[in-house]
Amino acid sequence: MEDDLRKLIDDRLFRNYHREFLRPREFNTFDVLRYADYEIRHSNVVAWLLRPADTHGLGRRFLEWFVDHVKERLSAAGGGPLPATELTAANVVVRRELHYVDVTIFFKKEKYVIAIENKPGPALPAHFDQIRRYVKELRDEYEDHTVGGVLLTTSPDGSAESPGIAHVSWMSVHEAIGSFHENGDFHAGGVEAFVSQYLNLVDRWFGPAGSEGFKTLLGAHRSILTKLRETLGKEGDDGVRDVVPQDLADYREALLQLVKESRQNPKRLRRAVADYLKGQGCTTSFSHNPKLTHYWLTWTDQNLADTSQSLVGNEDSLHWGMTFTYHGVRVSFYLYEGQEGREEHSPLDRLKKFMHATPINRLDPGKYPMKGDAFGWYRIYRQELLSNAELVDMAASESQDEVLRRLKDFMGSDESEYRRIDDYLKCLAFRPHDSASKG
Repeated sequence: MEDDLRKLIDDRLFRNYHREFLRPREFNTFDVLRYADYEIRHSNVVAWLLRPADTHGLGRRFLEWFVDHVKERLSAAGGGPLPATELTAANVVVRRELHYVDVTIFFKKEKYVIAIENKPGPALPAHFDQIRRYVKELRDEYEDHTVGGVLLTTSPDGSAESPGIAHVSWMSVHEAIGSFHENGDFHAGGVEAFVSQYLNLVDRWFGPAGSEGFKTLLGAHRSILTKLRETLGKEGDDGVRDVVPQDLADYREALLQLVKESRQNPKRLRRAVADYLKGQGCTTSFSHNPKLTHYWLTWTDQNLADTSQSLVGNEDSLHWGMTFTYHGVRVSFYLYEGQEGREEHSPLDRLKKFMHATPINRLDPGKYPMKGDAFGWYRIYRQELLSNAELVDMAASESQDEVLRRLKDFMGSDESEYRRIDDYLKCLAFRPHDSASKG
């Protein structure tokens, strides 16, 4: 057992896990505001850094790094060269959410545009399709401009390429920001502390111990983790700590947390939730990414299907969804675009534009990313249902009971976002003359 234990602890992925997930947590404004995982926040920071005259105090340096890096990635993807651009504040305009694009950079003199799609997850073929679609829409809108596309994901540089699209890794962005930070370049009042907290956040969310590495780690050491879970069940936390030799004592707490997280079964939890939803009259469907530890569940009921039919002429356009991982559970609300929803002036396109202009909850916009996801799903809302900090101290049966309890509260409470979204859509779909005729 000791040999297998040493192999686990010596594994590069375990060392990454130990460094990124178990180092002492410091105060972080993003955590307090619960904005840590909202991609809209990360896009805001990128846009802020790209503006030469903004409050970060870097001037054009981050923009210069980004443009040079995009040139390298375009070359690797077989794309055409980026034109020489003037990087002064007077020549650069950075926009957010222009035609649903996360970040758009305009170089006015050169009439050149860079469209950036931010995905705080691994690169998928559908993400490249999405950024290509945005590039085409911008070319149609700005006929006298040249438009280039950038996909920003957590996958390493070079691990995902598509002709004509520059794929940039979040870790490259993290390293660039970290370099400026180490050099003391963020010297404006309060900026250094903000950037320090942001780098810590990016480390935790986008670092090398992410979902893909976690799944590989569990698979490579399944046997020893099974034995350690048995020890945990019989002897508790100290039983696992005592198994670790003294010369590896620094890794005891990391190992203990890994053992606890490995107890979870997100696939089985998804099935239990689906069974509950079916019992409530909902229709469910499953999907998952075989490379990751993400398991997805979408559901709808007859009321939502009727609302969808009334709003866009299709019962299948509105869905609730949940994401299950070893690190937590999230609930989301989606529009399913397919191809029809991508057409300008289609009913679904008009609904999206209305929801952008008339927010569901103006007081908490961070929960409403209003962003396209992969495979035609457009995410309206996202909220953590069970956090990693809560999940790690629960056995699989306990986490199942707790998720079901919270889901019942979420769906049944008049104060929940579930009810808010449902009422919002019903109001949009309400037709007084239909109601009167039925009455």
